[in-house]
Amino acid sequence: MKIAIIGAGSGYMPGVVRGLLHRAADLAGTELSCHDTDADHLDLMTRLARRMFAARGADLTVSAHTDLAAALDGASYVFTTFRPGGLAARHLDESIPLAHGLVGQETAGPGGFLMALRSVPVLLEIARLAPPDAWIVNYTNPTSIVTDAVARHTGARIIGLCDQHVGDTEMWAGLLGLPADRLEADWIGLNHATWAERLRLDGVPLDLPALLDGLEVPGGGATPWRDPVRMVELGKTLGFLPNSYAKYYFFHDAVVAQLREKGVTRAQEILATMPAYYDGVAEQARRDDPDPSRERGGGEHGEFAVDTICALHRDEGRRVVVNVRNDGAISSLDDDATVEVPAIVGRSGPVPLTMGPLPRPVRGLTQAIQSYERLAADAAVTGDRRLALQALLAHPFVRDKATAESLLTEGLAAHRDHLPQFR
Repeated sequence: MKIAIIGAGSGYMPGVVRGLLHRAADLAGTELSCHDTDADHLDLMTRLARRMFAARGADLTVSAHTDLAAALDGASYVFTTFRPGGLAARHLDESIPLAHGLVGQETAGPGGFLMALRSVPVLLEIARLAPPDAWIVNYTNPTSIVTDAVARHTGARIIGLCDQHVGDTEMWAGLLGLPADRLEADWIGLNHATWAERLRLDGVPLDLPALLDGLEVPGGGATPWRDPVRMVELGKTLGFLPNSYAKYYFFHDAVVAQLREKGVTRAQEILATMPAYYDGVAEQARRDDPDPSRERGGGEHGEFAVDTICALHRDEGRRVVVNVRNDGAISSLDDDATVEVPAIVGRSGPVPLTMGPLPRPVRGLTQAIQSYERLAADAAVTGDRRLALQALLAHPFVRDKATAESLLTEGLAAHRDHLPQFR
């Protein structure tokens, strides 16, 4: 088969290669059709991939393309993992909302909205050019909005991915003193707005409220980005597990103050490290047995995507938490909403498992976020400024019409080169 990787020059590509090596025996004979708009980074990452495959005897071939149609031609699976506008655009997504007193983040709130406006047109073009029976396996953010836009506005087959729930489950396992590899949580909701009321150890349900009641809040104040201090505080209050992005909703003003105190955006922090990172990759690509840095995505990022592709191709019936059409999985949301839930993934695609209603304490919040995402997806497809303003007004971060109007005007101007639908 042929797997097209769109965004193959990304710093995440070494993690994707590790994910492919993880399932190399199941993928024997596969062609990887790699695409990126940055020819130099594409050349570097494809050279690295070939060296890593050769060193481990993997029967995988690699081709490189800067032409999107050529990369997609004949593909059975299209793995999308790109960032329109790069880290410079991410800096704008983070800094513009922050200037208005709102969390600036690449997937949540106005920052995620601006990224959606850039990502969706590219995904629509990919859906147009890809073979009609191909599966788009999307990692491009914000994955919920992107998946929803493609699913409702094209005939393409798409499944949205995010491995955040894996890290969150591992975080909660550590906090609760439980073995992560034997723990299973039913994360339900929307991407970066999921909640878990049900937790099982070796398949046996646990009394989650009792576990949380007995949990001590870790010392040391707010901690890096999963923020276990705040998560424990919030989990004890709710009686179930919040995802780590919940801090942006329940501790919004405190997070804004922290972001302002830092003085630099996360994008600027990453940008400062990237020259040395790519130099390190280049050095590894010259070796017979490369072992590049795991700084950008390690292997987990790639393994999750490759396991999902294998589940589709090999009809594995694997239980995976994915972004998919609701179809009654969550009774509190519309059937045609794109939700993040456990699903059984096989050759016919993802089949979401029935999860019941959203937890009542976060039901209204999650429904509000879903209303925003629907409006944002339609605005990103159509370029309708009124829909775009309605989307911003619907987001829980935005509490003022004048602020929403300023965010929209500034965002459209800042990203105009990547927003053909608004011209």
